[in-house]
Amino acid sequence: MPGQRLRPPRSRLLAAVAVVLAAAAAVLVATGVPGGAAPSPTPPPAIHLVAGKPLVAFLGDSWTAGVGATGRRGYVVRTVERLGWGYANFGVGGSGYSVPGPHHSLFAQRIPQLVALHPDLVVVQGSLNERHSTPEALGPAARTTLAELKAALPPGTPVLVVGACYNPGTADPTIDWINAGVSRAAAAAELPFVDPAAAGWLDPHDPGLWFDTIHPDDRGHQRFADALAPLLRDLARDRDAQKSPVTVLG
Repeated sequence: MPGQRLRPPRSRLLAAVAVVLAAAAAVLVATGVPGGAAPSPTPPPAIHLVAGKPLVAFLGDSWTAGVGATGRRGYVVRTVERLGWGYANFGVGGSGYSVPGPHHSLFAQRIPQLVALHPDLVVVQGSLNERHSTPEALGPAARTTLAELKAALPPGTPVLVVGACYNPGTADPTIDWINAGVSRAAAAAELPFVDPAAAGWLDPHDPGLWFDTIHPDDRGHQRFADALAPLLRDLARDRDAQKSPVTVLG
């Protein structure tokens, strides 16, 4: 009917509520460690649904969480605003494939909550936090994480793996070995990978793009979003084309 407001699917709404409640419970558990200082609680995911539009789940580090952007309106928010889609933000600062960071949360540990939302697309971003790890630790962790993610999602769900960007505070060769390890893991899982460092998404020598030595500012997050959005649009188009019935003539 004209003027009728579309609503997100009930299953997705219920899943979003369940994910938020589970995240809140995890925070309570994390802050209740007896016998010493508690680990920093894992922030609950930010979820924004748009009726009738794809939901993109983002799994990543502080860049995904929006650190450096005003009001934490980082590349995630800017990407989906450009596309007009919804998002679920599973970014946790300091985390990576093999590095749990101060929140004691590896990428793989957030997969069940992410999958519970039934996203239409998934982005796995980073992580420059692997500079605190080694290639020997990153490789197996990334392969296992991406394989588990792909297996947990419904068949055909697009997943884009995005590496780390060059930045003022990290040596280029470090970012190179991180992205090489993540690229090999993505290939093993038969998932597409983009190297934003090699593609020049952000210039580490441009002070106008950086909030600090490792995080982009508003302009930097916007540049990242401007490069990412077309890739997600293409993935969604390819997914929809595969779902469309094909008429064979002859």
